[in-house]
Amino acid sequence: MLGRVTLFCLSTWAASVVADRPEADREDVGPTAPASRSPFAYANVDPLDDDLVKPPDVRPTCEADLAAASIAYQPDKLTPLVQPDTKIVCGAPQVVAYRESPAKIAWSPSVLTTCTMALAIARFETIVQEEAVRAFDRRVAHIHHLGTFDCRPMLAFPGWVSEHSYANAIDVAEFVLEDGTSIKIYDHFAPKQPVATTREAAFLRKVARRAYDEEVFSSVLTPFFDRHHVDHFHLDLARTRSDGAAFVKPR
Repeated sequence: MLGRVTLFCLSTWAASVVADRPEADREDVGPTAPASRSPFAYANVDPLDDDLVKPPDVRPTCEADLAAASIAYQPDKLTPLVQPDTKIVCGAPQVVAYRESPAKIAWSPSVLTTCTMALAIARFETIVQEEAVRAFDRRVAHIHHLGTFDCRPMLAFPGWVSEHSYANAIDVAEFVLEDGTSIKIYDHFAPKQPVATTREAAFLRKVARRAYDEEVFSSVLTPFFDRHHVDHFHLDLARTRSDGAAFVKPR
């Protein structure tokens, strides 16, 4: 989930677990979010907590925020615990079973995620619908994902905890339009092409680009990022920012 441009040095697994991460140049986002920040921006932009690796903080206004966004959900539980073999902290103090937002997109399998991720997913659905209507003159009826909660390290960086360990991430693989048309990231993204040459590729890239630029998620990783994301978008709310939605010329 660490971007080529926005890698940060992270330390502290949990109480006594330490993981050092390499540093790289990044733009200074400043100590606080801009005053004009969108109410639908959920990405963490605080540079003072970039070294923290732990479950996300509790959102005090969770129930009120979900109700205000008209999100259907059920409270759930993933009590944080330390995995004995890897010492990774898994779970989160505040999770929900996400059901539906006003954008009316069905998800499969079911979505178990943190409260703030539920809000971000609802905003993501709005972006998806706007871009689907623009590209295909049709709405998206269904999204297939590859998982949310999974207690494990990152695939690309063994030993570093994944946001999936906190149910603070989701891997999106396929969009299905209301007429049954399937748009799969593996089949249609075309990561070796700097410019999209099909409506499907343009749609996928626009959705990913907006999800990052509008700060809906902290990390947006696509097939542009690396081989581990060739078939899905990884979306999370980590304390660091990772832009994996930009074309990178193959070396």
